[in-house]
Amino acid sequence: MLHDLISAVKGIGGDMFVGKEDFRFEVSNDLGFLHPSEFAIVHQILNIGTHYKKITNFCNTYDIVRVNTDKKHRCGLYLSSLAAALLKTAQTFHTTVVELEYRLLSDPHLPLSELLLTLQPTAPLLASLSSLVTQIEEKNAHGCMILEVLHKHTANSVAHVKQVLMRVEQEVHSVLFDQLTHWLLHGLLLDPHHELFIHFSSNEAPSEIQQMDALSLEGMENLSLSPECMLRLEMLPSHIPLSVAEKILFIGEAILVFEREAKKENGVVDTAAVSSLSGQVLKSREEEFKALINTLGQEPTFSIIQFSQVIETIRHCISQELWKLVMGAGLVAEVGDLKAVFLLGRGELYQTLIPSVTPYLLNSAPNANFDGLFQLAGRQVLLEEGMLEKFTLSLKTQLTQSSQTKEQPDKSWRSLRLDYHAKWPLHKLFTSAVQDKYNAIFTFLLDVRRAQFRLQQLWITQMRTKFQRKSEADRLQWTLRHHMSLLIDNIQYYLQVDVLESQHWQLIAEIGKTHDYQHLVRAHHNFLVSVSAQCFLNNTLVSNCLQHLLKLIHKFCSILESLFNNDSKGKNALLLPVLPLGTQPVLLNSTEQIKELNEAFERAAARLFFVLSNLRLHQGSQYTSQLIMRIDYNKYYSKNTAVRRFKPALNDI
Repeated sequence: MLHDLISAVKGIGGDMFVGKEDFRFEVSNDLGFLHPSEFAIVHQILNIGTHYKKITNFCNTYDIVRVNTDKKHRCGLYLSSLAAALLKTAQTFHTTVVELEYRLLSDPHLPLSELLLTLQPTAPLLASLSSLVTQIEEKNAHGCMILEVLHKHTANSVAHVKQVLMRVEQEVHSVLFDQLTHWLLHGLLLDPHHELFIHFSSNEAPSEIQQMDALSLEGMENLSLSPECMLRLEMLPSHIPLSVAEKILFIGEAILVFEREAKKENGVVDTAAVSSLSGQVLKSREEEFKALINTLGQEPTFSIIQFSQVIETIRHCISQELWKLVMGAGLVAEVGDLKAVFLLGRGELYQTLIPSVTPYLLNSAPNANFDGLFQLAGRQVLLEEGMLEKFTLSLKTQLTQSSQTKEQPDKSWRSLRLDYHAKWPLHKLFTSAVQDKYNAIFTFLLDVRRAQFRLQQLWITQMRTKFQRKSEADRLQWTLRHHMSLLIDNIQYYLQVDVLESQHWQLIAEIGKTHDYQHLVRAHHNFLVSVSAQCFLNNTLVSNCLQHLLKLIHKFCSILESLFNNDSKGKNALLLPVLPLGTQPVLLNSTEQIKELNEAFERAAARLFFVLSNLRLHQGSQYTSQLIMRIDYNKYYSKNTAVRRFKPALNDI
């Protein structure tokens, strides 16, 4: 019986100790050979055997990395490494059982209590390992998520069991260290089973690439035409911080950038030859970094502090090299070009572009070549050809004839989009998401600049008739246009001087101070965030006030432009005396419109001042005070009785 019991402990059932599908054993005591106390001891011993059998079955299933998988059996390097580590750990128990068999052969009358006393010290460890296996199978853990389950299980263990589990965890981490060595030093993603928390995204996802044991540089270059490398957060273990994972992603991407440049400059076609050029990225420090990663794998336990320090060391070196590459590509000049075009730094360009684009937007020309108009305007103001080639102007959305409304021209203006064609390697800095932010700022600035331009053109038209006899309607038009021009000029001055020039100068200063590529990225991001905030694009209340003001200005300009261009046979027209210089008469019904617009504009301006004043009191932002100072430089709004009594309802905005 004792021999059968020891065989059951090793996972082999018999007639007396029958094995079940759930790895448990059922004791056949029909003849009553066992005393109840012996029966209890046998159950304790068999429980140990149940744990051991469950562990060995898991190890036998996943000890070898499978190539062809099915739904029942998963595969992967992490599963294989865990199985090997568990098998190595369970070897101690197997040795104990073998020694116990030798003792039983020498002493056939060995009591059951001696067996239990010998095997009992291994029970806590086997029970913990069996519980670990159960969790992995129940959660269907795969890849780096095995590290997640293993780390949590280790953290909840104590004493000797915890020490053993920490060694198991470190052995499984060796797979991660091996993958990271290729990724961090060579930009190679050795992940045939899609286990790492980094992957290449591709809309096409070619099957040839999925079947590769490792992505070649050519395959990665093809994939990089789409969204490139991405983090799979569902595969990121919780004990590895997201910031460290982002650094790992950045390092590998930077290596790929360098290798593409090496391939381009040296005319290398062979993939292996390109891979050999990766050493120039890390220069003489590649062996040093490789040794650091190997040291992490040789440590008895995994240390997140040491791991983070090694990653930061490599990141700093890579970031410095990438900074040199970006600065060599003319980053400062490119930032200046973006400011000149996206942020309307070259005002003469849009002074020429606005009147040339306006007829096409008013007539909703579906096939208008807006980029051609943009290029023509650039040449007229002697913009460099190199700068013009980097930008493309297009209409983001085309409005159908059935959807045409009176507000369609304004919507069309807001649909204009600039596309910037960044040269390598600046395309990693000026991504499509960054260009979307630039376009949001561009749309707002263009709306302000267009309102200012239309008011200036009205002033030119009005100056042609300044010697004629003035009516009350004419005086109202002059006064309202003057008030609008004064307000829009002050807002424009605030945007160009207090916001754009100031923030651009700070960005250039930050670029000059740092030698770290990621600091450049953060500085540029902060620049866009600051400009958006100081333009109040993220403040719905202030943004709505400004948009309402601009809408009133455009409506006023449209009315006067139609009056000046309307012929004398219009309906409901009352001709004034003959006007000099060929000017057209004023319609009577337009006087009421101008009066209504005047009242609406005064309310809108007062509302803007009221909202900004309250915003300054509650938030105390410096740029809010700066805008108030610009539009209220002569204390008109703060001293005006009507403004002080103004209590706008927020739902009117």
